[in-house]
Amino acid sequence: MNPAPGRIRKHSEFLEVCRAQKASSSHLVFHYFPSSGTGVAFGFAVSKAVGRAVERNRVKRRLRVCCRELAGVLPEGSRVVLRAKPSAAAASFWDLRGEVEGAFLKIASEV
Repeated sequence: MNPAPGRIRKHSEFLEVCRAQKASSSHLVFHYFPSSGTGVAFGFAVSKAVGRAVERNRVKRRLRVCCRELAGVLPEGSRVVLRAKPSAAAASFWDLRGEVEGAFLKIASEV
């Protein structure tokens, strides 16, 4: 079993990743950066435009689960920030998971 993926928590780390490459889907925007570090790390940006706190937290929980399940697809040392669009609040878990999986496969092929 793979270790749990890391989290990006510092503002400076978010900025570093967000200045790198970007991919987009209908409910999410993915910023990714190949790092020389070990492991895979994720950050989540869910603004108030997505909805009230309940909806924002639901989106973050769903994204954390998707990233935990699909972290093995990404190459070692990857840093990814997932930014939710307002439409993510209405999306089902399986819609979000499909978008995350597709984006991770695209990222893995480019990096």
